[in-house]
Amino acid sequence: MRLIVIGIILPVVPLSAQTEPTIFDSILVDEIRIEGNETFDEAELLLKLKTEEAPSGFSIWLYESLSPRFPFAQEPAFFDTQNFRDDIDALGVFYRNNGFFNAKVEGAYEFVDEGDEISVLFTITEGSPSQIDSVVHRNIGDLPPEVRAEIDAGILLRQDRRYRAEDVAAERNRVLRILGNSGFPRATSDSILVERRLSNNNVLVRLGFHHGRRLYFGKVTEEIKGVDELNLARQIVYERLDFRRGEVYSKEAQYEGETSLNRLGVFSYVRVKPDFPPMENTQDTLVPITLELAPRKRFELAPAVILNNQLDDVTLGGELAFFMRNVFGGAQTLTTRVNLIGSGRDFTNRYIASSQLSFEQPYLFSNKNSGTIAGSYSLVGLNDSTQGNILQISIGVRRYFSSRLTGDVTWSYEISEFTGRAQDLLGAGFFGFDTTADFRNSIRGLSLEYDETDDLFNPTRGFSLRGIFEEAGYLENIGLSPLPQQDDASGIRATEYVKLEGLLRHFQDLSANETTILGFKFRLGGIFRYGRSRDEDIPVPPNRRYYAGGPSSIRGWTSRELAADPSAVNFGSNALLEISTELRWHLWPKANNWLDGFWFVTFADAGNLWTEFDKIAVDEAAVAFGIGIRYNLFFGPIRADFGLKMYDPSSSSHKWFYDKRLWGDVVRKGVFQLGIGHAF
Repeated sequence: MRLIVIGIILPVVPLSAQTEPTIFDSILVDEIRIEGNETFDEAELLLKLKTEEAPSGFSIWLYESLSPRFPFAQEPAFFDTQNFRDDIDALGVFYRNNGFFNAKVEGAYEFVDEGDEISVLFTITEGSPSQIDSVVHRNIGDLPPEVRAEIDAGILLRQDRRYRAEDVAAERNRVLRILGNSGFPRATSDSILVERRLSNNNVLVRLGFHHGRRLYFGKVTEEIKGVDELNLARQIVYERLDFRRGEVYSKEAQYEGETSLNRLGVFSYVRVKPDFPPMENTQDTLVPITLELAPRKRFELAPAVILNNQLDDVTLGGELAFFMRNVFGGAQTLTTRVNLIGSGRDFTNRYIASSQLSFEQPYLFSNKNSGTIAGSYSLVGLNDSTQGNILQISIGVRRYFSSRLTGDVTWSYEISEFTGRAQDLLGAGFFGFDTTADFRNSIRGLSLEYDETDDLFNPTRGFSLRGIFEEAGYLENIGLSPLPQQDDASGIRATEYVKLEGLLRHFQDLSANETTILGFKFRLGGIFRYGRSRDEDIPVPPNRRYYAGGPSSIRGWTSRELAADPSAVNFGSNALLEISTELRWHLWPKANNWLDGFWFVTFADAGNLWTEFDKIAVDEAAVAFGIGIRYNLFFGPIRADFGLKMYDPSSSSHKWFYDKRLWGDVVRKGVFQLGIGHAF
């Protein structure tokens, strides 16, 4: 015998005979207790309730006296009997949705503190959970055999598992996704029926679908928005699409085609728009496709002002970039950049002038690959006493394994020549070079990144992982490198090393409406020199080393200021550890004006820079904390942070901030950090 599952309304019993209160009585909730919950944590159940415990008196004061969006400010939520009754129903629904169809939820409340506050109690009798007995997919019998086989092969609702409504929804979405990628993009789920057997309390799940007629890709046409200066060959556009006329319609292929067109980099807007025939149309099976395209300008000049503290002081400079798109008629882009940044009134304290020419091929052998060739020249100097000339040629290939996973393979050949006091720019290992230091380095690199975050510029949930491998010297040592490197007779040196690095980022929305975001970063990297580089203490090139401190590192120290070994300060070194956490509050999310862009941030950073990986020590990790402001623009946030030293391992005494004078030694020595984009 089978019964259709229905809801049960349970009684509400107040612990006293007083009049049932409402929000207009302004009675705060002293505590909420839940008893009988053996399967689910109390914290998980509290999230289902409208009734809330009263915040602290300080949080209420901030809300009423300063601003509802002020950090830590919380609105006092008063007890309401109707919300309380709704909470009992919500807990009952939650338990039924998780297979506890016989669960009973009872609620009670009583006045405390002379009637000024209320204590709330929810009592749950869970009963035995129902398990999945069987699953039936209805109305799919006439599907092609290969589609039915794919549906049957990956059923999420396994026998003898506890019933959960979210698993049923996931199974429904799985089937709809398969249908959408198998020629049935108009498929719908018209019914979900859950039947419970009284004999064993298990359930039979019936999922009904209506898939309609099988469809195929039809004719592709373009709709150009704006002025088309590119003259891009239409064949180039069509080859980027992951489908052809007459192929079985697939939502995934449609999305991949749209993604491939965006990767060309020559369109500011791309949309692959299908025109499905009506469901009642039983004759037409071809789906016409319209490509809505907004071409970028073929020639574009982009000046920019640079303001940061990436050198040992605040640096100011400028950049001029020139873009030439569709260079050879295949959506290639040629980019020229010239920039100058420096510190000091006349830019001679420390400066970097560079020029770069890069060529990008957005597709290479397939839509999943792209390639880049770049060359650059940089002139660096310090106090008119030291000058460096750096020439670099690099080739890179990127592979798009999926929408989440990408990989990069790079090769770079660098020629570096430093005159004057080379040690002033390069640090340890160069104290014997008072006139000239000449280097040739051939460097190979590999990186993989998996990104599950929900937004590129302003992530609110999800995580990302990145791993980096870099190597120089091995192929040269076994005679396989065609380019010159180490040459003792000519005074040319090369570096032999392996570099390994990992980066984890994680974000969580604490507010459920993207107004309070918790972010976490863990970064660990090491450079391992070998051969002559280790024996003669020859460091890796400056642009390959690690640096600590600054707006994206340990924010209580300026850029390149932090190192466990003082000799590595400003010069970088071989081992880095960074751990950061950040809490971001959206100050005025409901503002319909410019105030909507403001965020307030509190953060804590820990880590340091060491000369070797095996010298990393927890007691030498510096700790910083502080506050900041973010303002979101269309390209991401601009930010200003104020960081304080919480724990300074380099201090000879009074390492912790609370052992120092609060104003004179802590606040006054705080650091303002400026940046574009989030710190991580």
